[in-house]
Amino acid sequence: MVQAKQIEDENLCSKYTENELLKTQKSCINGIRLPLYQFGRNSPLDDISFKAPSDVPLEEQTILESILLAKAIVGQKKFLAQLNGSWTNPSLSQYEEIRKCDHGSLFQTNWLKCPEELLFCISRGENNESKLISASLVPTSSILVMINATPVEYGHVILLPCAVNGPLQFLDDRSLELEMLLRLAVEINNFALCLFYECSTPRTACPYFQALFFSSLLPVEAMAVDTFFSDSLGGIYVSTITDYPVKALLFESSCNLKKMGQVIAEICSHLQEKCVLYNLLIRDCGKKIFLFLQSQGSDRSSILSPWECWGYFLFKSRSEFDQATEDALLDRIAAAASFDDAEFQGVKQFCCDVAGKVSF
Repeated sequence: MVQAKQIEDENLCSKYTENELLKTQKSCINGIRLPLYQFGRNSPLDDISFKAPSDVPLEEQTILESILLAKAIVGQKKFLAQLNGSWTNPSLSQYEEIRKCDHGSLFQTNWLKCPEELLFCISRGENNESKLISASLVPTSSILVMINATPVEYGHVILLPCAVNGPLQFLDDRSLELEMLLRLAVEINNFALCLFYECSTPRTACPYFQALFFSSLLPVEAMAVDTFFSDSLGGIYVSTITDYPVKALLFESSCNLKKMGQVIAEICSHLQEKCVLYNLLIRDCGKKIFLFLQSQGSDRSSILSPWECWGYFLFKSRSEFDQATEDALLDRIAAAASFDDAEFQGVKQFCCDVAGKVSF
């Protein structure tokens, strides 16, 4: 299966020149041809009334739902649990020692050994409408969609941004990857789609997103919200998820997802500079983005996974699955390093500042 390694050395960038990074990025994708989905120039992100056809009815049961044991945990939080004995952390989060070679840079993958596990590629196009090309070389600033060896739910894949003509600046305040993923969510137009991102290493941006389909309402989506910023003219709203054990914010837009993506990218860049761990979850066809916050702890095992932040817990042992209770899961969350109220208030104020200065 495709494996890759994320590099945690925050001083690594100084070891390689921009030209060296550019050469290794080009060597990784040289000669590979994939199916290519090209976005058209007419972007639905500027017009939320856009409705693309949805191929998967929301009421259909997913394939994995029929073969994996899952249950709702009794309690007020409506937590969900799944028994998945073969699950391990996604292969792209396996860390190894960096070494300079012909087919690697800051982020190395072994997909050159198994290119058949690259599914397709996503990029911008010059035509007015989006189109699918059966085979194409990987374009500049594209996103590779790869098989995930250990899926949690139906359609669980890895989304790896790939820069061809320059070093990748991932999820900084000038990043365009989030805009492309929001557009993907809009064009897929399926409310079951989850696009998510995990930043669990201080000062080191994780170089990939993940996606899967989950048809039910996630526990965090069922919680009440308290809106503390609204721009009715621009259509962006920022809210706190109330009475929830993880410090979380909800960003919503009624008309301009592109600007909301710019706000989120700048906030994430700031959080990374401050060594704040966070997770993103994109739902509702791109109209909602959840931001989950955690403090840096000394023990990596205490860090919550993206799905745990949502209220979705995985168990490899049948006995642990059978004995799971809301109190036990709340204890698991409490054991993780979490934001205190003062830190959370500071992030909320920064969100207001960023959202307020963006011209809608």
